[in-house]
Amino acid sequence: MYPDSAYVQNEPIIYQPFDSTTATWVDTPEALQAMLRDLKIAKEIAVDLEHHDVHSYVGLVSLMQISTREKDWIVDTLVPWREDLQVLNEVFTDPRIIKVLHGSSSDIVWLQRDLGLYMVGLFDTYHASRLLGYPKNGLAYLLHRFANYQTDKRYQMADWRMRPLPEQMYEYARSDTHFLLYIFDNLRNELLTNSDPAIPNGSLIDNVRDLSKGEALQRYERQFYDSKTGSGLFGWYSMLGRSSGHFSREQFAVFRAVHEWRDQTARQKDESLFHILSNQSVLTIAREMPTRLQDLLGYCHPISPAMRKVAPELIGVIQQAKAAGETGPEMKELMKPRGHAQVQFGTVPAISTPQAVSHVPAANRTSSVLGNRQSSSLATLPTSQFWGSTIGGGFKENWQPPTDGPSLAIPLPPLTAEVFEKQGSDLSPSPINVPIDPGARAEHRYTKKRKPREDDVFIVKEAGYSKRQKKSEMQDGLEPVLASEKNVGGNHNADGDCEQMEIPLRDAEDDEETQERVRRKRERNLEKKLRKQQKKDGEHRGTVIDQNGRMETGEPETFDYENAPSVLHARQEKDRGGKASKGIDPYAKSLNAPKGMRKAQKEGAGRSMTYKS
Repeated sequence: MYPDSAYVQNEPIIYQPFDSTTATWVDTPEALQAMLRDLKIAKEIAVDLEHHDVHSYVGLVSLMQISTREKDWIVDTLVPWREDLQVLNEVFTDPRIIKVLHGSSSDIVWLQRDLGLYMVGLFDTYHASRLLGYPKNGLAYLLHRFANYQTDKRYQMADWRMRPLPEQMYEYARSDTHFLLYIFDNLRNELLTNSDPAIPNGSLIDNVRDLSKGEALQRYERQFYDSKTGSGLFGWYSMLGRSSGHFSREQFAVFRAVHEWRDQTARQKDESLFHILSNQSVLTIAREMPTRLQDLLGYCHPISPAMRKVAPELIGVIQQAKAAGETGPEMKELMKPRGHAQVQFGTVPAISTPQAVSHVPAANRTSSVLGNRQSSSLATLPTSQFWGSTIGGGFKENWQPPTDGPSLAIPLPPLTAEVFEKQGSDLSPSPINVPIDPGARAEHRYTKKRKPREDDVFIVKEAGYSKRQKKSEMQDGLEPVLASEKNVGGNHNADGDCEQMEIPLRDAEDDEETQERVRRKRERNLEKKLRKQQKKDGEHRGTVIDQNGRMETGEPETFDYENAPSVLHARQEKDRGGKASKGIDPYAKSLNAPKGMRKAQKEGAGRSMTYKS
């Protein structure tokens, strides 16, 4: 359990200035004891590791950063007395001290493997940011959000084995823990604010505690490699399961032999697998099966110095595997579903019943049932690990369709003979209760408009009528009528009787002015249309507008071909301003044709083409 201070909202304690402070370098037993005395009196500490695995098969913890509210330390974990660092378990396993880490999944395993250190009272800020719904969950985002600090990601994959450590890398390592306790304070307050203890699992602090406990309960086990079945973290089974395509017998034999050779070579030279040969290069070599050194190096990109030295050895491995693959197993014979899930450092038996889940530690429960970020591919299982054989395979066979008939979302009307005998019967289905936005239009957009009947009641908006109604009445030759005159409902008095509304009609003079205004507008539109047509087609003579405003076209003038200037022999004459006239030049674009090859310059006697002199 977390101490009581984790469940109380307090003002975040501001961090020490980063520019005016520095970290203490711990590389002697005396400096380690001095740091341990300060850590024992702290309530919260921040921890981070720098791990090197670019040129190492297993990996190596190169630095450890620890911070309190007042001080920062950087511990050299490559010292000869590194076993003495186990004394830090006095602090790391003390439940009264909260250990704040970010993304501790790998750090927990590395601490056990290289230093023999374990964690109790872990608070992982990664899980806290996820529960709070942050858009990003990386440490760089949290540093920028709360401390306005920008990290330099160039040193994330640097070689942390260098001694002495460069100043830029030294400051980068210190920044990972210097602001982390201030970030912890802000996350704790937000988790408490958004918690609801009244509901189950409503305490976000306890949720972070459970997730962090699952990370701390991980156990390190040595990696293994099975060349026959391809099991293991970096086994060929998981790699081939993620790739597409099918190998023949020879190609499959070459693939397994090259994959095993890469693992053995990396172990012997203590290099990473991908520094020897990338996954894509392994697949390409298996597909092409090169037998010459030149072809082999062409398929290895990039080529590391370690690979270039052992490339001739790989040629012999390919030749032997290709010959043995003629009678070897098929790819489909070995790529069958496994009966257990493969995890990072070993195999975990399948869990057949839900009751067995509670007896498995949180770390194993996550890796075996859900799969963690470090696990290899999970094979398809014949039965569910959670439900077991509760849902059998004969479910579809025993299923019978319902006998009550189909159930539709929209009910159909009763289609009987009596319905079709009645004329004008309503065949529409029963109304469906559809929630409509209060601000939406009164008329449903999917309802078809119908023509108004004589007994319909029109609602008078104003003492007028719409433009569309007015236009339709004028086209029909009718006198415009107010919408209020069509209202047969009228006003209702106190007795509920309907009273007709008396609205004055328009005068005849007003109607004549309206018609005259519409006629003039129509003529203006026709004139605009005529000018646009003349501009498009050039001069178009003989076009007139009749009394009704229609456009009529007369006979155009005859073109005089005899007196027209020649187009073929036209010349570009210049006007008084010196500009070329608009005459047609048939040879104007002749120079735009593609040019031929330049004439090769021959070397003369006694002269060299290297230098021009």
